[in-house]
Amino acid sequence: MRLRLAIFGVGLSGQAAKRLALAQGHEVSLFDEAGGGDKGSFDLSQLARYDRFIFSPGFAADHPWRLQAERSGKRVQSEISFAAEHWKGHLIGITGTNGKTTLTHFLAEALQRAGKNAVFAGNIGQPLSDVILDVENVESAYAVCEISSFQAELSRGIQLDGLLWTNFAEDHLDRYESMAHYFLAKAELFKCLKPDSVCVIGPQVVPWLDRVNEPFGRARIANEDRALMSRLRPDSVFTRFPYSENFALAAEFWRLTAEPVEALLAAANEFKLAPHRLDVVVGKGGVNYWNDSKSTNFHSTLAAVQAVPRPIIWIGGGRIKGGNLGAFAKELAPQIDAAVLYGEAAPQMMEALTDQLENVRVVPAFDQAVRVASKLAAACTPANVVLSPGFPSFDQFTSYEARGKSFNSIVLGL
Repeated sequence: MRLRLAIFGVGLSGQAAKRLALAQGHEVSLFDEAGGGDKGSFDLSQLARYDRFIFSPGFAADHPWRLQAERSGKRVQSEISFAAEHWKGHLIGITGTNGKTTLTHFLAEALQRAGKNAVFAGNIGQPLSDVILDVENVESAYAVCEISSFQAELSRGIQLDGLLWTNFAEDHLDRYESMAHYFLAKAELFKCLKPDSVCVIGPQVVPWLDRVNEPFGRARIANEDRALMSRLRPDSVFTRFPYSENFALAAEFWRLTAEPVEALLAAANEFKLAPHRLDVVVGKGGVNYWNDSKSTNFHSTLAAVQAVPRPIIWIGGGRIKGGNLGAFAKELAPQIDAAVLYGEAAPQMMEALTDQLENVRVVPAFDQAVRVASKLAAACTPANVVLSPGFPSFDQFTSYEARGKSFNSIVLGL
């Protein structure tokens, strides 16, 4: 049936949804407030013209366009939910506050090792709509799909054969009223599970199930399997925290789906982290420089400093997006030896750390922060400079990738 679709947002997901919709023979109008689409405005008079509305993740629940669409009574979807209706194969969802991208990549690679036709998609940077257009869309195929809370809000149309929920911690409180609202957005994915599907959750998710009246008896908790871990090569990224938690989730999914364990271990031993995810860039003069620019929330920063040996010179900063800075500082301070703060978050973070940590430096620019941290580390070698900012990059960079590349360039030039 030919549908008239209104797609909102000209980013990756919006453009991908448009390509898939046109390929399916639908009529499409692309809306964008900045003027990059077919139309730059949307109002009540236009509701009757369209059969469905597809929103990119950037449109929050209180955006006027989204409110109008949802009040119309017509179907309102995310790009992922629209694409899922056209995917013929198995669909595995990955969500959580941190670790989603690593787990998505890893599980897809492990399934490939097990002889499956598997691809990764979703919030990882490759929209499911494009995957459907680019790969063989057959019943035997697997799509491992990273799904953010923003995408889970509009999940109608998604039917999951499996769901893995890594963890849950404070994040995105610039968009959600509370942690409970943030949790409930992700918990929409429980409703997408097929009757015979598999659901695996990390231990940090468990306390929230009852707190927001979302018990889910079918979920299996992923605890570390030490016997299986012992079969990993010593240099596997999954032998160290926090990546060992990703392995535990994948291993429990593997057990429940009865896939060959040799394929899982082979994938884990060969797996390479994507850039800017807590790995050493270089060691110079007794100082190791760790790049964890992907860390954009407090939970991931705390995991990073727990994984790196002392002494630690921590580089933090970026754009403020809500959250309890005082609680974060209280938990962070005992695990680091000095902090170098930069950017928009620096003044508030300095105030939060004042009574918690003796050695705190503040600089306006990111490049200055890296150089100051390097000098502090050189005075207490062997030491570790850890870029794990705890905040989004958008005050001084276009993305965490750009921030991470800048860090690499600076430290390699020291």
